Amino acid sequence: MIKFNPVTEDNPNINLEYQPTMQPLIINSKNEKIIGSFFKTGGREKNPIVLLLHGFPGNEVNYDIAHAIRRFGINVVIFHYRGSWGSSGNFSISNSLEDVNSIIEHFSKPGIADEFNYDKEKIVLIGHSMGGFLSLLASMKFPKIKNIASLAGFNFGLFTDYILSHPEFKEITMEGLASGSELVTNSDAEKVFDEMVENKEMWNIVKRVNELIGKNIFLIAAEFDAVAPLELHHTPLIYVLKSMDVKLQSKILKCGHSFSSMRIGLTTEIINWLKNSNI
Repeated sequence: MIKFNPVTEDNPNINLEYQPTMQPLIINSKNEKIIGSFFKTGGREKNPIVLLLHGFPGNEVNYDIAHAIRRFGINVVIFHYRGSWGSSGNFSISNSLEDVNSIIEHFSKPGIADEFNYDKEKIVLIGHSMGGFLSLLASMKFPKIKNIASLAGFNFGLFTDYILSHPEFKEITMEGLASGSELVTNSDAEKVFDEMVENKEMWNIVKRVNELIGKNIFLIAAEFDAVAPLELHHTPLIYVLKSMDVKLQSKILKCGHSFSSMRIGLTTEIINWLKNSNI
């Protein structure tokens, strides 16, 4: 039983022989190098592992959340998709989804689980923005992944349908895509938008909620989100999930897309969800 607040306090009972550590990672995804970090819990027991996925382009990496989750007693992996922040290869949303799948497969291997001393049967996905989108989609492919949290998650399919039917909003969308594309490899606004159009049916999570049956899902939204507005990216998904056989929790925080003014509140919500999920 944890008797301290992992969001704001250090663990007073660290096992000095088996202390928490942080280790660099290089993982193969489609013959390209994915780089990241492994936040390892202390102690000798095999604890669960959270794959913490950042958004596009990924300037908010959520290290503060990773440290708190580790203090809570769960290992964390943060990594960068192909073509972003030092990982080799080219960036695309499709490649990013493949990268998430590759990471899940990597950390599902018995040898890797023994090397890093975690429980490979208890993999949790938590993602912000595009990372929330990727978390939900990737969980559909892996039945053993039951616990997913999406933080200001984006719904690329529903959003693309909206832009196509409201072309007056395309210009500002392209400006945002262009800004993000400058920070990744071999991408631009037109490439990303064309990819969204090509995959809009498969990338509309609202239309694929039946593939989330049996999952434990936590959706956290930002009330003043100008990037992933509630009306498109949160409310429609909540509406359909309520009619499905899923364990659903949702929360709206009074902040913007990056939760910059509510990092403690956001992290507290995540820790409480993990605690109540009995992971």
